[in-house]
Amino acid sequence: MNAAPAPHRRGLAQRLSEAQATIEALLSGQIDAVVDSKSATPVLLSRAQDALRQSEEQHRQIVEATTDGIMKVDALEKIVFVNGRLAEMLGYEAQQMIGMDVSTFMSASARASMVNTFARRPVGQDTLDTVLRHKGGTAISVNIAASPLVDGEGQRIGTLGMVRDVTERNKLQSQLMVSDRMASVGTLAAGVAHEINNPLAAVLGNLDYVAEILGGPARGASTSANPGRSDAWLIEEIRGPIGDALEAAARVRLIVRDLKIFSRSPSDEPKSRVNIQAVMESSLRMAWNEIRHRARLVKLYGVVPNVEANEGRLGQVFLNLIVNAAQALPEGHAEQNEIRVSTHVCDGRVVVEVSDTGAGISPEIIGRIFDAFFTTKGVGVGTGLGLAICHRIITDLDGALTVESTVGKGSTFRVVLPIPRPEAIEEAAPAVEPVPSPGRRGRILVVDDEELVLRSVKRLLSKEHDIVAIAKAKAALALCAGGESFDLILCDLMMPDMTGMDLHSELSRVAPEQASRMVFLTGGAFTVKASSFLADQAQEHLDKPFSPTTLRAVVRRHVQ
Repeated sequence: MNAAPAPHRRGLAQRLSEAQATIEALLSGQIDAVVDSKSATPVLLSRAQDALRQSEEQHRQIVEATTDGIMKVDALEKIVFVNGRLAEMLGYEAQQMIGMDVSTFMSASARASMVNTFARRPVGQDTLDTVLRHKGGTAISVNIAASPLVDGEGQRIGTLGMVRDVTERNKLQSQLMVSDRMASVGTLAAGVAHEINNPLAAVLGNLDYVAEILGGPARGASTSANPGRSDAWLIEEIRGPIGDALEAAARVRLIVRDLKIFSRSPSDEPKSRVNIQAVMESSLRMAWNEIRHRARLVKLYGVVPNVEANEGRLGQVFLNLIVNAAQALPEGHAEQNEIRVSTHVCDGRVVVEVSDTGAGISPEIIGRIFDAFFTTKGVGVGTGLGLAICHRIITDLDGALTVESTVGKGSTFRVVLPIPRPEAIEEAAPAVEPVPSPGRRGRILVVDDEELVLRSVKRLLSKEHDIVAIAKAKAALALCAGGESFDLILCDLMMPDMTGMDLHSELSRVAPEQASRMVFLTGGAFTVKASSFLADQAQEHLDKPFSPTTLRAVVRRHVQ
């Protein structure tokens, strides 16, 4: 057998020597052996290192693929590791964050809250809801689940934190809370409107009645209707205060109507044809106290078609824009400042603009004013949700809400809404009001738990009809069930003893012809049942407060 060449022998000897040295090192414990799990024999270190590298790569992929941020900090709260998701969340490159103090991304209060929370549990996982700051300054709501890292002796050497972005979740929760609050306020407003409308109906009815009586004699010292009357001067003196009282009561009626508009929720009231100018006027009245001390109000109403919208929600948008415009101006300089509202049609869409001559919005923040929770107002003045909700409402209507602003000159918020398709906005021909005629004398039952309303309605109608006034629905039911017949039943919708709805239901059973002759008087349907009743039933209703002319017109349609 031929011997191997010398160089080859030298190489083989070297490898044998290295192998022997490795075995001796393993046996002596100078290095750890890596044992194959199946054969229970040592494996080559290169294979173990490959397996380690593969395991590390798998863990790295998992850490980078997670949707949560991961952060590791040392005992001094210096960052030693972040994954790509956390770096992206905060607007940095991962390497930029290494060595930074974790407090860099937190306010002082958030930092104190975190320290207090985790100090209570030096071992084991704990969680904290807090706010981190993005590199661009935006606040990010997060939930941090932190676990302490300890050495072999149990000493804390750092913290591992799992960071979850919960900004969108918190936005939704806040919007739900606002919606809940709005629903509660709406229910309260509807109830208040109902309670005001009842006495207001009596006030207006009686004032109108007195004004009608004074109308003839006040034109001269003596008339054929009042021969020889010498108190014309007194009538002239009374007419002015009566007119002022009527005007004041009419203003209260408008305020109550505005309350009813803003108390409605989208689910309770579907979209309908809405008069832009009427909604804007309601919003201006609601905001007038904010406006009058700060600016002159200029209204430039162009001719625009009705839009398909929810009246209450559109009013909410206009009110918010008007109040924002007023609050952008200082108090006490009304003649130097201006708030302008305008309407016009452009490119086949309705455009509503609210402008102010305030300080304007800087370019650095104008792109963020429709973001939830962003506000330039002081603490306790703004939540940062108003414009965000307005933007959502207009977007839901397939419209757009935009802003233009110049620092030092003011801002203009622009609402653009689509014009409904022609088939969706067909307007009924205006009804031609027939010339009032006395008609026949009818028998009318009036049911209302408010004595003031009963007396007022009886006073307004008793010259032309026989009126039976009853304050209890159960008494009215007994009357009709006993065989009494009426040409018309004017009935309050909401009563404590028995509601108008319940009376209608019982009459439908015992005297259906009388039930079909009911017209409901309502100061406000402030319950779901009442709203559904008026929406679903083919029953006519008259909103309180009503004018004598309107009331008599309703009666004439039923008693001919």
